[in-house]
Amino acid sequence: MNHKRTFTLIIMLAFGLLLSGCGLGATPTVDPAVQQATIDAAVAQAIQTLAANQTSTAAALPTSTFTATATLEPTQTFTPAPTATLFIPTATWIPYTKTPSATATSAAYVCELKSTSPAAGTKININTDYDATWVVKNIGVKTWEVGYLDLKYVSGTKMQTVADIFDVSKVVAPGEELTLIVDMKTPSKADKYTATWALAIDATTLCTLPVSIEAVNP
Repeated sequence: MNHKRTFTLIIMLAFGLLLSGCGLGATPTVDPAVQQATIDAAVAQAIQTLAANQTSTAAALPTSTFTATATLEPTQTFTPAPTATLFIPTATWIPYTKTPSATATSAAYVCELKSTSPAAGTKININTDYDATWVVKNIGVKTWEVGYLDLKYVSGTKMQTVADIFDVSKVVAPGEELTLIVDMKTPSKADKYTATWALAIDATTLCTLPVSIEAVNP
């Protein structure tokens, strides 16, 4: 109930009692002290009644059972990231060792030209077959193995009749000599002609082998 409305009713009740005591017509005179006591008693009764109503109303209200529960999150545990360790492998240097080969060097593979035939300036008729012959000696420290040593044309007039390069098919130890022969033919025109051949291992020349003739008319 509204408190303001209740208090108003109490005042009206007290005022009604006062009027009822006085009456609307001529009534016997009432002792003011008695009348005040009556009003005070009525007001006190009304206040007690109001207090009782308020107490019963409060008792009738449901008791709040709400309990605020705070759920605490677990404290986050900080785990430091693992420290990266830089691993640098130690370089192991292996000395380079060249595989031995048949490549000629100044001391290992050397030859010496001992003789040439025909001798330089020899006259031979035009259009005539002849043999160019060289005798060479192995003066190096390595053996000339089969499959490595070549006799090849280098420059000059081509008078060979078979090929420009030949494999040497003989093993020549240090100190031994080797005879090389190439089939040739003089040109058809009378003149002086020269050519250069070489004994070589791959691109290395062991010695040069010259040819020098004079083609003449018969």
